[in-house]
Amino acid sequence: MKKNNRTSTAHTPTGRRKFLTTVTKAVGTSMVLTIPGLSFAENSRSPVAASLTVKQVIDIILKEIPGAPFATTVDTLKSGSMEQEVTGIVTTTFPTVEVIEKTAKAGANLIIVHEPTFYNGQDDTNWLEQDEVYQYKTNLIKKYKIAIWRFHDYWHAHRPDGILTGFLATLGWEKYYDANNPRIITLPKPITLRAIALHAKEKLGAPMVRFIGDPGQLCSRIGLSPGAADSRRQMAAIQQTKPDLFICGETREWETVERVRDGLQMGQKTALLVLGHAISEETGMQYLVKWLQPKVPTTKITHIAAKNPFTFV
Repeated sequence: MKKNNRTSTAHTPTGRRKFLTTVTKAVGTSMVLTIPGLSFAENSRSPVAASLTVKQVIDIILKEIPGAPFATTVDTLKSGSMEQEVTGIVTTTFPTVEVIEKTAKAGANLIIVHEPTFYNGQDDTNWLEQDEVYQYKTNLIKKYKIAIWRFHDYWHAHRPDGILTGFLATLGWEKYYDANNPRIITLPKPITLRAIALHAKEKLGAPMVRFIGDPGQLCSRIGLSPGAADSRRQMAAIQQTKPDLFICGETREWETVERVRDGLQMGQKTALLVLGHAISEETGMQYLVKWLQPKVPTTKITHIAAKNPFTFV
């Protein structure tokens, strides 16, 4: 009798793959795992996603930003290497020492931050070389091998503005957003200045907010300026749009603040609500997690809030 030397196709690598595909479709993966004689460890490997590099993450983001990359921007890598593999991503407004420690504890090594790492807009460190706080922070970053990339200009350039999107959604005002006039919203009915201040404080988790104006003043047309804009730009926006209320993250008290106070005393109606810098933009960086996660599905993204730095008594 002639011996049959053919091997069953279910026991060849190609046959195994075809067989698994057919059975999986018929009964589902959980049942395939229970079939005697089949092992995913033998002659097959579970797909393992390759880690992204810092550069690859940045490139994925920039594909979504109109006009990117910009010729001039503060959005550069502040530490680490473009080629290092990303173990996890953290978003925040300020990369404080506490945020850096929490990032390392979370097993992440890329911080996408909205504001400067080293205490000035351009992250110029020449004047800080002998500062013990700067030295401590840089050594901490090196110890944990953390890359820090600033995402400021690009996030504001996204359409719609990423910071404003998170801010408005948190306040429940996203339906009032107007792409043609993104820095102004109009509430459907007037609300008192005090009520808006308390609403913002609660929704943003602010320990306190400050305002200038009559607490009982009714406001419906609101100007928005999260973060810290140049005072001349803030005052120009107030002059041009004449909102009932202008909301900002921070401002110099001897500039926009005094302009608003004088305006009110002469009979104008624009009040001012100051939230705090980190508080006003944190929700935009929290929204970044939701926006970015589907684009890098194999990399965990976490938001760690920098929080308001002040204690109030």
